[in-house]
Amino acid sequence: MTMSKPVPDVLALVICDQIISDRLTGKQSLIGLFSTIQSLRFPAVHSQLCVYCSLTDGHGSCPLQIRLVDSNEARDPLVQGQGTVHFADPRAIANLSLQFRGLSFPEPGEYRVQLFCRGELLREARLMLVPTEKPSAVGDGPDQPFDTDGNDQEYGGNENGNEGEQGGLRPG
Repeated sequence: MTMSKPVPDVLALVICDQIISDRLTGKQSLIGLFSTIQSLRFPAVHSQLCVYCSLTDGHGSCPLQIRLVDSNEARDPLVQGQGTVHFADPRAIANLSLQFRGLSFPEPGEYRVQLFCRGELLREARLMLVPTEKPSAVGDGPDQPFDTDGNDQEYGGNENGNEGEQGGLRPG
């Protein structure tokens, strides 16, 4: 009987607008964290969604898969990607940055960003898609819907014309 390698521990799995990596220090800044997207109509195309993941306690090569699915997984993933992270030392921390453009969400409801290693679900982050009746600006007031992505734009369209580009797994 062979023992399988333990899977890494997930320190963070965060959805945001943008991830900035400082080329000199290697530090990463997460911009515009969110867990809700509002849209005037569906299907809703979201221009850019980034996922930051931080892992530790990995042993050797760890094959990873990330995917974005509806909560009951009734349809194929909206997007998925895979890659491998190598841990020379289990105490090391691997920071991954992923960028997805032009994601089309077919209907309102709950979606999940899921991270797997060797077929085992490590963590998932919830993302709610909510219909709204009118566009709004950030800070309209407590009883008004707000733009969770920090942009004053409608989420029903894709302004740069990208149709489903996806980023690969990259260690930070």
